[in-house]
Amino acid sequence: PTLLVRDLAQHPTHRRSYFRWLLGIQLVTSVLTWMGLITLTFVLPFAPVTAMSLWLVGASLPLYAITSASETLFQAGERMELVMGVEVLVNTLILVFSIGVLWSGGNELMLIAVIIVTQAISAILCLVLLARSRVLAAPQEHVHVQLESLLRRTMPFFGLSLSDVLLQRLDILLLSFVAGPTVTGIYSAAYNVVRVLMKLIQSFWKALYPTLSRLHRQTRERYDRLSALSLRFGLVAVLPVAAIGFGVAPELLNLLFGGDYGASARAYQILIWAAPLFLIEVYATTLLMIEHQLRASLWISVVHILGTVLLLPPLTQLLGANGAALAVVLAGSLGSALSLYLLHKMRLPLRVKRFWGLGIATVAAGLVAFFLPAFWLATAALAATVYLVLCWATGVLTVGDFQTLRRTLLSSEAK
Repeated sequence: PTLLVRDLAQHPTHRRSYFRWLLGIQLVTSVLTWMGLITLTFVLPFAPVTAMSLWLVGASLPLYAITSASETLFQAGERMELVMGVEVLVNTLILVFSIGVLWSGGNELMLIAVIIVTQAISAILCLVLLARSRVLAAPQEHVHVQLESLLRRTMPFFGLSLSDVLLQRLDILLLSFVAGPTVTGIYSAAYNVVRVLMKLIQSFWKALYPTLSRLHRQTRERYDRLSALSLRFGLVAVLPVAAIGFGVAPELLNLLFGGDYGASARAYQILIWAAPLFLIEVYATTLLMIEHQLRASLWISVVHILGTVLLLPPLTQLLGANGAALAVVLAGSLGSALSLYLLHKMRLPLRVKRFWGLGIATVAAGLVAFFLPAFWLATAALAATVYLVLCWATGVLTVGDFQTLRRTLLSSEAK
């Protein structure tokens, strides 16, 4: 889907042809997977309930294929609000129906049936939205899709997706081998909080990806401007979260988990700084995909993974959960350093206006959050105020920046 989002954002007249192919491939794959699950129930000695569960789970796959293909077109058409609306509605229905099933004494099969019903609702809703939106608006050209070429071009994107999944699980996986349950638990509590921020960072660039892909083809000037603005606004949003989170870590983790999480708070104070590094890394990966530099984007992930594998075991043995957090930050530093090098080498947008002012505001916010002896919410609010005032005073943020961003987005939509 990532490949098609990029290409169909740049070539909107090809969407209908590629949608048919994408939907067909995903439906065939989902049905074959369903048949494979059914076959397993006859080959392996599953309990009757488990066998029926596999049958029912497989039934949801073709429905999900329809949703996935439709959401790919919504992303390519820069209609992320449709994707978000469908996801929020379906997940809300899953929650409500599941609670109802559990309260009424339902079993595992009924919970799986909830997934099937909600996936059916999602598929129908996506098809209705696809028909009513202008994502497939005329003119549409008939394109002869060469399946072999498409699959070959997809492989680097598959590698990026695989590396993304690996990076999200690699630290916990390594800890299960080199550390005990206590260290793993301490680290996991901190990681689960930071992971939310990293997911938001991914969503931010995922939402901008189709717009940047289209602008790359239409007008280089607007593409460069939006890229640079997005990087700056991303850093402006993430850096204070890291700095203030560093200062109020013990109280924050106590609020989220209850009890004494002092050890996890110390790991969190280190690990939270992986988020700004991750923002730079995802920014570089996004631009390199748009620029058709997939090998370079893969190298960023490879360096990050190798850094984690090489640094986490010895640092965990030396410093425990804090060492694991430090290893993740150092590995992220390697990935972001390579990202900056590649962006500079390929002359892609990199300049962050008044970065010194951003640094001063971040340090000031972190110091206020860490040293101010007040209730942590009041401390966080005051630190955020200090940060915004300094950003405004040093010219990191201006009214003109928001006006420029708005003009860039509106003018790109007009195209």
